[in-house]
Amino acid sequence: MINFSHFKHFQRFITIFGVFLLVGCSDKNESLEEENLDSSILVPPGISKFEFKEYEHLSDKAIDVYTFLPDSTKKDIPVLFVMHGANRDARNYCIEWVEPSREYNFLVVCPEIDEHQFPGSAGYNLGGMYDGDNLIDSTLWTFALIEPIFEYLKKEGATTVDHYGIYGHSAGSQFVHRFALYTQPIHASVFIAANAGWYNMIDFNENFPYGFKNSPMTINSLKEKFSMDLFIVIGEEDTDPNASSLRKTEEAMRQGNHRFERGNNFFNTAKKMADSLEVNFNWKLETVPGIGHSNFDMAPTAGKIFNTKLKN
Repeated sequence: MINFSHFKHFQRFITIFGVFLLVGCSDKNESLEEENLDSSILVPPGISKFEFKEYEHLSDKAIDVYTFLPDSTKKDIPVLFVMHGANRDARNYCIEWVEPSREYNFLVVCPEIDEHQFPGSAGYNLGGMYDGDNLIDSTLWTFALIEPIFEYLKKEGATTVDHYGIYGHSAGSQFVHRFALYTQPIHASVFIAANAGWYNMIDFNENFPYGFKNSPMTINSLKEKFSMDLFIVIGEEDTDPNASSLRKTEEAMRQGNHRFERGNNFFNTAKKMADSLEVNFNWKLETVPGIGHSNFDMAPTAGKIFNTKLKN
């Protein structure tokens, strides 16, 4: 008997492989942007890239922003930021989101947080909040790039919508849930954190970055955060306690033995805190059967979550 779920997965692979061929086999002198003949368009259909250096506080640290726009002339389609993992491979992440983007018709925006300019987990996963033990000005946080990129897209006519969603996988998931907790992104409406290796636990007795102790978080701020549309998405097969990239510090091990366990513990701890504070808890936990530590495999579920939330 044919297993149609496997067949559908194979179809996804063929679709993405085709995109890799189209992009990877182009003339070596042809940039991604040149796939579209009209260079005056910031975000042409298909895979593209632009340099972003318009945020004044970090203008000396220009970053590449990859995009995928499905075949559409509409300017009011939804916008989803996709945050890459520790490999800082935004282009690959963007390509892996081609099929969900086409299925639900939204613009994918993939900033690449360059390792040389924003080094280590402090510069990316933790949003650049601290220099050693010193909390730096929030205008210089890596988190501070996201809203200006969205505003630049609007300014340049790439979109007319007023809000965006943001998704991250692995290290990108760490970026997203801390971005949600520690900033006030006025245009962000949906936050999706998938398969994080470890979390900023909802715990005022655990030191930052594993908890809120010695961080800017307050009880009153946290109460407001529980009303956000934050989705914790974890693969039910992301259970390898010996994964090479899994953090194994004492603090991380208190969160669980592997990513699936840590994601559940993060969500459940947050729910208990919200209940104790007697505030509304709007976060959601979504577990994905048969999926391990893979952005490619998580993208369809996350895309569906984003699309469904926008329609509700």
